[in-house]
Amino acid sequence: MMKKLKGFMTILFACSLMLMACNDDNESTDENNAEEPLEQEEQEDINNDHNPDTDTEEADAETGSKENDDGEFEISTEDQLDLKLGDTGTFETTLGTYEMTLDDAELIGNELDGVKTMLDELILLDITVKNIGDTTLNIEDAIESMHISDSKDGSGFYDGAEDFESVEKFTGELEPGEEKSGQFISDVSRSDQYFFRKDSGNITAGSSNQVMWTFELEAAE
Repeated sequence: MMKKLKGFMTILFACSLMLMACNDDNESTDENNAEEPLEQEEQEDINNDHNPDTDTEEADAETGSKENDDGEFEISTEDQLDLKLGDTGTFETTLGTYEMTLDDAELIGNELDGVKTMLDELILLDITVKNIGDTTLNIEDAIESMHISDSKDGSGFYDGAEDFESVEKFTGELEPGEEKSGQFISDVSRSDQYFFRKDSGNITAGSSNQVMWTFELEAAE
């Protein structure tokens, strides 16, 4: 009788161990299944954080950059080479997209505010710039890339407004939709025609389309 009881107890104990082992396996499987989706989500977040394509797309959206698949700046605005006084030209550049109107131009003699020209005349331009892009425009950078010349294809002279107290200098930034008027002053030789345009180096580098105004002025007396 005792042998039978011992045998029965041994079988019961073995069954209990098997049930406990099965329960442990099921709990372990459930925990692993619950952890796998979390690990997958974390890995996807890491991949997105370090995806250069995603970073580039977000940067382009913030800066308004217009780049092709090779990462080069792409210009879609045509050159405007036959503008006159009073006309408005559109620039599409790495600085931003903006309109510039040459409101007026005048030869003012060889001296202003005690500063004498190194050439024949000082020329004063009245200009209005409007930001038509999606990003903030540094208006000083836009003006610094312009020059005046008495030759259509030759080099020219840049803005010297900072040297004259009475000249309304361009400073600061323009938010999208904003516009500002100011003045551009430079040395020039006497000529039948003058050309106001973007520095040709910017055009060669592919950072802007070309915009040029051609006009005639009478020498100051």
